[in-house]
Amino acid sequence: MKKIGLFLIAAMAVFAFTSCNDDDGGEPLRTLITTVHTIGGEEGETGTDYYFQRNNGEKLYPGDKTRIPNYKGKERQRAIIWFKLLEERVPDYDYNIALYAVDEIFTGKAQVVDTAEKLEELGTAKTGFQNGTFSLSKEWLTFYALYAVRDNSKHTFTLAVDKSGTTEFKESAEGYLNVVVRHDAGDDAGGYDSGFYVSFDLTDIAAELEGMKGINLLLPTRENGDKEIKLDLPQEK
Repeated sequence: MKKIGLFLIAAMAVFAFTSCNDDDGGEPLRTLITTVHTIGGEEGETGTDYYFQRNNGEKLYPGDKTRIPNYKGKERQRAIIWFKLLEERVPDYDYNIALYAVDEIFTGKAQVVDTAEKLEELGTAKTGFQNGTFSLSKEWLTFYALYAVRDNSKHTFTLAVDKSGTTEFKESAEGYLNVVVRHDAGDDAGGYDSGFYVSFDLTDIAAELEGMKGINLLLPTRENGDKEIKLDLPQEK
């Protein structure tokens, strides 16, 4: 089994599974943010068998699912996984793993918006962020979001390319696509700030990203106003 270079996620995400400690000896648990794929499934479908894919395209097959036998994968769901590598190889996969836990994270869409009304419909709630947690690939933008919440099930997020001119970008730069995070809190009545990973499927703005160096991401935060962050796309090898 070849070595795996892992994307180490922020410590706060690990708190979701404090019970998943290394209770059987050997190597410590590894952690990755991945995309779930059902075997033979279509987008949005669940399946009895599944695998995980890293942002770089490498595939991890859970050869040992005994610790979470009831998990059903959903196509293109983003999830944090806790696992250990297994020695036995599985054909057509880069890694064979013993799966210890799966924590599904919010998986949103990216879209082009051409009117102020449509942009408004996507929500106006504020969204903070944890520094050092941003990850951008050709397919996904992921980061650790901070926001006021009581019932997280009522919150949705959208990544918008605003063609209406409503959003004011102050840090625009040639070769970077301007995008803004829009947050709809539903009827959730505030609450304390909490943190959760969110991930956006960039498929629907692939044409906008074509030929770009990266994105200029605007986040309307509650305490610090609009913050813009430049993120580079991985370079083609």
